[in-house]
Amino acid sequence: MRTSIRLVDTLNKGLALVCGLALATMTALIFLQVLVRFVFAKLQIQFSVPWTEELSRYLMIWAVFIGAAVIARRADALAVEALVLAVPPRMGRIIKFSAHVLALLFYVCIFLLGLDWIEFGLTEDAPVLGIHMAWVYASMSVGAALTIVNAIALLIEVLVEKKDILDVIDHEA
Repeated sequence: MRTSIRLVDTLNKGLALVCGLALATMTALIFLQVLVRFVFAKLQIQFSVPWTEELSRYLMIWAVFIGAAVIARRADALAVEALVLAVPPRMGRIIKFSAHVLALLFYVCIFLLGLDWIEFGLTEDAPVLGIHMAWVYASMSVGAALTIVNAIALLIEVLVEKKDILDVIDHEA
């Protein structure tokens, strides 16, 4: 089990890097768009880069879904834990574990919904880039699958390795 957990943690390091690269590229593309639209236009230099806006939007979508997977492993998503902290620790553990199981079921639904969207995306193309929208819609299923793997790794740590689910947020993947 520990080897599988380490493999997931190694995968997450790569995913975090991919997310960072996507966000850096998105920032550079938006900066280029601002330069072209405002600075170069002011200098009477006429050219257009309409693809930057569309590509940056698609990079953001992929970064969100991949980032969600990394966050799921760390149990570091935004949460209102007032109830978990207000009840005795044993009850708090049950509540938090139940929330993670429900979230896992939600990720499965997103995965299945994403498969439908991929199929739909094969029938339409992006307006500027001209790629099949299936490449964009695939982010839902890929991100959900990675999130499912990470959620299962978290639950394995809690159930098999007896990590305290109330303290697992401090886990560094």
